[in-house]
This record gives sequence, C-alpha cells and structure tokens, in this order.
Amino acid sequence: MVEARLPTLRQNLKLLPGAHDEDGAPRWLLHDVARNRYFSLVKPALELIRYWQPGTTPTEMSAWLNQKGFEYKPEEIRAFADFLIANHLVLARTEQASDYFHRQKLENKKSVWSWLLHNYLFIRIPLLRPDPLLARVMPHLSWLFTGLVEKLVLLSGLIGLFLIIRQWDSFTGTFLHFFSLEGMLLYAITLVLVKSAHELGHALVSCRLGCRVASMGVAFLVMFPVLYTDTTDAWKLRSRKDRLRIVTAGVRTELYLAMLASFLWGVLPDGTLRSAAFFVATTSWITSLLVNVSPFLRFDGYYAFSDLIGVENLQQRAFALGRWKLRYWLWGIDDPMPEPMTRSKARTLIFYAWFTWVYRFLLFLGIALLVYHFFFKVLGILLFVVEILWFILMPVIKELKVWRERWSDFTFTPIRLLCWAIPVILLLAALLPLTSEVRVPAVIRAENLHYVYAPEAAQIIEVKKTAGDSVAEDAELLQLYAPELENSIQQTQEELNLAELRLSRLASSLEDKAEQDVNRERLGQLQARMARLQARQEALAVKAAIAGSVSNMETLHSGQWVGEGQYLLTLFEPGGFKVEGFLSERSLDLVTESTTGFFISNTGQHPAIPVVIEKIDIGAVSSLAYHELGSMSGGPIAVRQSGERLIPETAHYRLSLRLVESADHEYLGSVREPGMLVLEGQRRSWLWPQLERLIAIMIRESGF
Repeated sequence: MVEARLPTLRQNLKLLPGAHDEDGAPRWLLHDVARNRYFSLVKPALELIRYWQPGTTPTEMSAWLNQKGFEYKPEEIRAFADFLIANHLVLARTEQASDYFHRQKLENKKSVWSWLLHNYLFIRIPLLRPDPLLARVMPHLSWLFTGLVEKLVLLSGLIGLFLIIRQWDSFTGTFLHFFSLEGMLLYAITLVLVKSAHELGHALVSCRLGCRVASMGVAFLVMFPVLYTDTTDAWKLRSRKDRLRIVTAGVRTELYLAMLASFLWGVLPDGTLRSAAFFVATTSWITSLLVNVSPFLRFDGYYAFSDLIGVENLQQRAFALGRWKLRYWLWGIDDPMPEPMTRSKARTLIFYAWFTWVYRFLLFLGIALLVYHFFFKVLGILLFVVEILWFILMPVIKELKVWRERWSDFTFTPIRLLCWAIPVILLLAALLPLTSEVRVPAVIRAENLHYVYAPEAAQIIEVKKTAGDSVAEDAELLQLYAPELENSIQQTQEELNLAELRLSRLASSLEDKAEQDVNRERLGQLQARMARLQARQEALAVKAAIAGSVSNMETLHSGQWVGEGQYLLTLFEPGGFKVEGFLSERSLDLVTESTTGFFISNTGQHPAIPVVIEKIDIGAVSSLAYHELGSMSGGPIAVRQSGERLIPETAHYRLSLRLVESADHEYLGSVREPGMLVLEGQRRSWLWPQLERLIAIMIRESGF
C-alpha cells in the first residue's frame, strides 16, 4: 500500500505567539485569517509547522527530522497531517484531495429540517463589520477608559443605591406602576438599547486592546432575538487579564449604566427623564446579574469563569471529568482520569459539571414549556418534543449506552449496594398503597351566637366580665353612664314634680278647671317620657341575653366612651360547635362520609378535637365564606377577590363535621378559629396520583 504524501499548508495562515498554557509552558497560535479561527499549538506542533515538508511521506519526514535531532514517529506526523486536513488548513492541489474535500462537504451538509433541528436554539446573523467605524470613534472615546471616569461612576452608583434604599417604597411602586402592556413595551425598547450598549462595550475594549471585531449582529436564542459581538480575535492576546477585560466589558458597561441611571433616578424630579432612568436602572441590574454573570451557559460569565480558573474548553473537559466520577461512584468503573490535573482543580471541575447539568435540565425544561405555550399548538408541541428529546433525553440515553457496554466492569461493594437499595426502597414505598393523611383547611365555630352592642353613646363605668368568662343569663356585663340621659331624666323629673304640684291645687273657677285638664294630659306625657328614659337607663347596665361565654371582646376599660350601636362583645353557648372544612378536588376520592380525624387549631393553645365527617357537598363552593382561610389573609387556600367575594382558584368542596361525644367542647376561646383538619384517608400509593395528574395534563393539552 502506497503511503500518502504530506499536503501543502495554505499561504494565508499566520503563526502568532500565544499565552502560556495552564502549566506555564509556551504556546503558539495558528490563525486561519479567512475563517477568523485560531488553533493553539504546543512546541512539538510548532516544530512540525516550522519544518513541514509537503510532498514527502510521513516516514521520509520522520527520518529527515531525526537527522536534525528531532524525534518524531511517522504515526505522530500522520496524525498531525490528519488534524490539518480535518480543519481545512491545507491546499487541495491534486484531484484526490479535491474529491476528499468535496465528499467531506457533502457529508457535513445537512437538510433544512436537520439544520433547524440542530440550530434553532442559537442562530447568528452578522449585520455589520464595525472595524472602520470603531477606528474613527475610538480616539474620541478614550476618556471613557480613564481611572477617574470609573471612580466617578462607582461613586455615583453608591450614591444612587443609597438614594434607592432611602426611597424604596417609591422605587418599588414605580415598578408596579409600569407593570402593564405599555410598561412591557417600554422595557423591551430599553432592553434593546442596554444590550446594544453591552455589545458596544465588548467592541470598544477589543478595539482599544488592538483586536479586530470581525462582525456584530443579531442572534436568535430559541427564536428570541439578541445582539452579539464576535471577539474571536481576543485569542491572540497573551495576557489573561486583557482577555478578561474584553469578556467582562459588556457586563461592566451594563453595570455602569445601572449605576448612573440609579443616581439619576434618585436626584431627578418626577417626569419623563426620571422614568427613563428607572427603566435603564432596573433593566441593567436584572440582565447583568441574572443572565450575563451565570457561568453555566456560554455567555460572558462562562468565559470569565474559564479565564479566572485558567481552564480552556471548560465545559467539554469538566463534563468528561463529571462523567468519569459519576461512573466510579455509581458502578465502580475505575478508569484513569480523563486528563492529569491536581485534585483540587479536578474537584472544582467535577462540581461545576454536575451543577451545570442540573442548571441545564431546569433551563431546557423551562425553554420547552415556553416554546410550547408561546407558539401555536402544532409548532409548540414539535419544539417541546425536540427540546425534551434532544437536549434532555439524548445525553441520558448516550450515557446509558455506555453503562450497558461497560457492564462487565461494574463492581458492587456493600456500601454501593446499600446506596442503590435506598432509591429502590423509596420507589417501592411510592408504589405501595399506604394509608394517606389528608390535610384540609377548616374552621371551628359556635352555632349559637349573641352579639352585644352599645345601646347609646355612653361612658364605661365598669367592665364586669372579660373574654373567656362564663356568664349566666341576665348577668351584668358592663355598666355604662350617659350624662345626657341623666340630664334628661333630671329635667323630666322636675317637670313631673311641677305638673303634680299644679294638679294638687283646688279649682275655683271654670278657667282653673280647664287648666287642670291640660295639666293632667301634660302629667301623662311626662310620666310616659320618664318611663322611656328609665328604660334607657336600665339598658345601660348591659346584661347577658343567654347563658354562655364571652368571646371576641373589644378592648374595653373604665372611662372609655363608646358610640351608639358600637360592637362590644359576643356571647356564645358552650357545647354547640360546628366544624367546616374545604377539601381540595385532588383529595376528594380519599375521604367519605364517616371518615374520622382531628381538628387542630392554628393557635396551638388547645388539644386536638376528634371529629367525623357528616356531609360532603356534591358541588364545589363558588366563594369562600371564611376570609382567614384565603391566601389574601395568609391562609392555605389560593383565592382571588371579586368585589366582596373570595373566589378559590381551584375546586374545593365543603365538609360538614361533627365533634365526637368525647371531645372537650369547652376549649374554644373565640366564636371562630381557623385550623387544619387531619383526616385518615383511604389507602393509595403516592406515585399513582402523580401519574393521574400527568395524564390529566396530557389530556387537557391534547385538545386543539
């Protein structure tokens, strides 16, 4: 078999000095100018490039290099040639070479559907070549990079944050004010402007450090447009600090904008400019801290983190270490480490890989749900399935294939068997039909109530009973005093005495007899008025209409004034209590009439009361009668307000329960207390309801 000859290197390749590798060894960069791609070379590869002999065979070149004192095997030279060919760094001067590159292009060519499947998550569209413009504007913007400007921006940012904290209620109120369709549109415009400044920051710092900005444009992230800047030329910088400055330039630009906008919001008067500063501040803070700083996706935070720890190809190498460690822990596969490195660095990369997997799982699941809901149903279902299969299930399936192929390498120690037994036991526990505990929000309330109100405006003389006291029927609760009433009684009494005195005189003429008739009528009127006043006076001694207990008493004390009709206290008959619960639709099949349980008050001051279900309503309640059970009052039932009514967000069914005879009926300290019913539900596995819920969601979403 004839040995292949070495190809000719392309003439438009540049060899540049590069940064040192992680161990401090020198490296060089091979720059493909046509594609703006950089390839890192170590010293042996550099020597091969320097002494490359096109047209010779690997064996001939190996012998020639050995004569010059370099030890290279033909296999090493052949492998390096394959690297050059695979990355299109050589010329195709023969028909066989042209056919090879043509076949490679056809093999790599994808159909439209295949291209969309692989690239819909991230697509780049270059819009402009910014180098000429950057070269013209850069001399006029050099003052932006001075230390004085940076210090002034940081100072203004600190002052702005201080002003925001001082006016926090006003700041959050402004956010709620713009939480509308118009506000969302303004936020979208602000986001475009802030992200444009972000990308311009990358471009300006790259230009200042002597790097070429190949292109700027728009990228579609899951079909959502975002701006991008190609800073590939930063590879040629030998200083890690300079590369880090380019990577973090966008985030720093956004943070500086946020600081300046925060300061302006704090000092400007209300108006258009202050609202604009608010939009820029909130948008910049949120996008910088929540999106760009994250090291788990290939954005600015990822490259900054990679440079900080000095690890290139971070995710690829970290994922290899993560899989290696996972296989060892789960199955005892004792493979050598994918690459030699210190234990601390390996531990860092392994934890980074595992956190990234969890983060990506949640992120891709969220993206799948978003694309499902935001696009029309058919496309939403298609994109949802692609997202789940391609980005979540496919990596898992690939790893499972490796486990199946490496089955013979599995080793099982007692500790590993015990660890595997735990999830199996949990799965069996989830499948077994166990007695379920159903928790139901409920209230306990007295059935017979009597509300006591002030008979008229008066002053409290004495409070004779307090909350929790037992009272007999007609027992005095409060003694009130009404000065105006006392004055009316005294005045009426004086008029009554005068009328009686006039009637005691003897009539001596016809006129006197006529006047006596008037006095008698006047006396009757005064006596009726006095009776009414005395009845009012007797009512000031507030008495119990029923025998019971005092509850929900207002804060009353001697000398306090109360108005007519003002609520004072409530009386309830002991022993007559009723429990009402509101059962969620999910647990409706777990309880029946005669199901027993306990009522536990939220106060925690009383023992649990045994109860039994008497009735379950056949229809869900249309409104919640007890506000303390609603979410607006901190209760467990999610509700929304519609006028005066509280509407449950999900279906709840009313339960009527009675207290068993052995229950302590005297414990309740108020007419109504919220609490929780703990009922003994029917046997059911934990896993089955989750499957039912999943099936219900699928059936609900299957309709078009």
